Amino acid sequence: MVRVKRNIRAEEVRHQAQHVLFVEGKDKNSVDPKVLKELFDTGNIRIEPLGASYSVRSVAEALYSYHPTYYFLIDRDHHNNEFVEQCWNNFPDPDKNNLLVWKKREIENYFLDPAYLSQSSYCEVSQQEIENRILTCARNRLFLDTANYVVISIREELKRNWINKFSNPADFSSKDEALERLINANEFQEHKANVEQKVSRGQIEQRFNQVIEEMMGNSNTLTFNDGEWIDMIQGKKVLSQIINSGCFKVESTDGSNLKGRDKLNAVIKDLLKKNDEIQPADFLELKRLINSRLNGTE
Repeated sequence: MVRVKRNIRAEEVRHQAQHVLFVEGKDKNSVDPKVLKELFDTGNIRIEPLGASYSVRSVAEALYSYHPTYYFLIDRDHHNNEFVEQCWNNFPDPDKNNLLVWKKREIENYFLDPAYLSQSSYCEVSQQEIENRILTCARNRLFLDTANYVVISIREELKRNWINKFSNPADFSSKDEALERLINANEFQEHKANVEQKVSRGQIEQRFNQVIEEMMGNSNTLTFNDGEWIDMIQGKKVLSQIINSGCFKVESTDGSNLKGRDKLNAVIKDLLKKNDEIQPADFLELKRLINSRLNGTE
């Protein structure tokens, strides 16, 4: 027998709805789901890894109209300031999707703060030593990450939809006519010229120098007081090096020292358990936005 429940309160609907935050990561032991599970520390929302950023964004675009309680968070990667700020300012956007993009390159970049990292219970060196280690690691990969920024930007621009499909069957009445129209489509020549321009030596050099300038600011080396490198460097690689150096020591229950991802996750979990006053501002803003959805105030 089917029973119809009447006079359902709004809060009942919210509690019954399944709120899910989808993030990047190949499994639940990845950094993103580990961080966010600890950050929210609530049973009112599930944190689920969904692979690479393009997978998360694709699902966000496909499902937002069907699942308004699904939220999606990806690394910044190639996205520009305008797109990122728009995501945060308009969240949730019922006409687009429930997508948020970290303001820094990766979630790990938020931990590349010597004052923050040095407050870990597992830290065994001074804040100054943490700063020196971060600078050393970042300087060693500065030009690699700059070159990769250029690769990513060009690759993403060339992925854009640069040719539309044909639509008029009358223009394709025979095999020869169809092949001729296909070969002579203006878009192919335009795209070829566009590719040649983007991969020209001058264009690549200009992009490379632009990223270097943005990274370093007015200095001739990386410092904590200049440039945007702390947001742009590949934080995943740098943080892993810092945590798995001699700066931190984490013992397991059997007395052995943790290493690799387990050590990294332990340090992150410890930091996120500390007072909100020391947490990155974007973490607190994310909590505010999601909690407003959970509480039905947005």
